[in-house]
Amino acid sequence: MALIEDIYEVPKSCLVDYVVPKKAIFEAADSNTSEKRVFTDLIKRIKWCYKFTEDNLRITPYLDDVRNYIEVEVITIELKYDNVHKIGAGKFKEDSEIDDIARTVMRFIPYPIILTTQYENELKFYGAHIRESKADSDKIVIDDKILSTNWMDFDNLSEIEEDFISKIQLDNLDKTDFYDFYNDYITAIIQHEGAETAGGSVNLPPEEIDRIYSEISLRDAKIKEIENKIKEADNFNEQLELNMKAKKFKDEKKNLINELKGE
Repeated sequence: MALIEDIYEVPKSCLVDYVVPKKAIFEAADSNTSEKRVFTDLIKRIKWCYKFTEDNLRITPYLDDVRNYIEVEVITIELKYDNVHKIGAGKFKEDSEIDDIARTVMRFIPYPIILTTQYENELKFYGAHIRESKADSDKIVIDDKILSTNWMDFDNLSEIEEDFISKIQLDNLDKTDFYDFYNDYITAIIQHEGAETAGGSVNLPPEEIDRIYSEISLRDAKIKEIENKIKEADNFNEQLELNMKAKKFKDEKKNLINELKGE
């Protein structure tokens, strides 16, 4: 079974190995009955694997007006195998609920997190910059959005996935301070998203990759919406018009992918 401990080369001094009570998280998040049921049904356990601090990695904390990065956590959400249903390569019926769980955990922990969800030998990585809430300095908010990779099967990693795993090893992350350290992890996720979409390495700044990837995601959502309408369309003219709209967004998506490739 692939675990973060098996693939992440971390000094023993960083080990925490503590199971975080699910109840503590969904109560702190003020989850409703439905959200609590998702936690109970899908999560086997939430494991706090490692804590990276100034003491154990000799990395300087980072503090400014909105951020307080004094440490970075590594946490894994292990899923209940019998309650999660695979519907294709790297796809699960419960993907939406799993992403929601990841968001809840990231909002609960007041530190930047290298977060993974695990199903058997597959892992999905999440990350997001955080900042203090202007309304309540004791709380944190996600800065911009939560980023994630695809599901990675560690019995069958692609070259793109192997490149990502290499980039997030401790030896390859910036040790200037904990902001730069964590930002390297975030950058690795963005570069991975771009590479997966382009079908190969992408030589663009992370901000540009993120912008293009977001534009592609918008086109994908539009295409899916139109294709659903096509299924419900009653006459040929309506179907033709919808198909033309779908083609427009598909052409735009193709151009954006070419932009990622540098073409």
